Amino acid sequence: MLFEALRCGRPHNLSYHSRMKSSEKKQSTEVGVLLLMHTPLAEAFLEVLTHVMGGRPAYCAALSAQLTDDAECLFEQVKAQVTALDQGAGVLIFADICGATPYRVAQRLVEPQRVGLVCGASVPMLVRALTYREAGLDVTMQKALSGGYQGVMCVTDNNKEGSVCDAAP
Repeated sequence: MLFEALRCGRPHNLSYHSRMKSSEKKQSTEVGVLLLMHTPLAEAFLEVLTHVMGGRPAYCAALSAQLTDDAECLFEQVKAQVTALDQGAGVLIFADICGATPYRVAQRLVEPQRVGLVCGASVPMLVRALTYREAGLDVTMQKALSGGYQGVMCVTDNNKEGSVCDAAP
């Protein structure tokens, strides 16, 4: 994969962590997580998750899309990461903006029960997904969405009852 990244004209810009030993078989019940976003968001989200979760999450990778990236080369990198992250429970890809290049590349890999895609990533979504990823891909996706909904609210007045308006439906 490093050779492919260099051949595509950019340095290998991937952050990956796994607690799996190379001799172990792919049998984890954890859903793999790939953060596929515009530079520098993927790495920044991974840093925040490492801080919030108290350690770097296993089976979690960050891949940044740059303006100069070739979409086909990026697709090959994402495909390789999905394969590496799938320990038997599937992979959930988080993109930053629906319709942008990271989304369009990831969308090509969506496959029921194997690869899911969630757009509009936020820290509450990611924390919720990492917390519930042993429940399977479908549940992890739903928990990510509920984390996004419940993580958004507005405050209209400081320290007064009734000052918080819940934005979640």
